[in-house]
Amino acid sequence: MSIVCHMRHALPLLFVLAACADIPALDGTVTEEARNAPYPRLLPLDAQPAPIVVQTGDMDARVAALQRRAEALRRIDPGALQ
Repeated sequence: MSIVCHMRHALPLLFVLAACADIPALDGTVTEEARNAPYPRLLPLDAQPAPIVVQTGDMDARVAALQRRAEALRRIDPGALQ
């Protein structure tokens, strides 16, 4: 069978699976404070801040710090968080 034939059968299956999804109700989830908050200030594209440039010498230290953080997160028991 060609991939086109597989895709033709997969598309209706995706629609059936999407119809079975449990979509949570969003009514009442926005706080009054958030509802009354002002819109964010938009900047023109030419006024955007310059991108952050990371020095390559700091990169090794950042990688090591991120690896330590990842290892600490791996040691957390997800069952204890509930």
